[in-house]
Amino acid sequence: MNRKEVLEKMAEICKDVFEDESLIITEELSAADVEDWDSLAHMSLVNELGKTFGVTFTLEEVAECTRIGDLLDALMNHLSLTQ
Repeated sequence: MNRKEVLEKMAEICKDVFEDESLIITEELSAADVEDWDSLAHMSLVNELGKTFGVTFTLEEVAECTRIGDLLDALMNHLSLTQ
């Protein structure tokens, strides 16, 4: 999967986790931009991304990823290691 395809899949997951189909998912989107993006929702998002893509994020990645772009970078790094 290329970066654009992964971002598109992430967008679907974000809309499900945040229960908001109207969200416009960009790499710049952060918790400050989404009303329901609190620490519990963040963990749910990371968990769903991990399950969907078959990766395990480190605690450091979970804590440091504050934007969709950060999560995408971490995810792409994991996916490149498994190929």
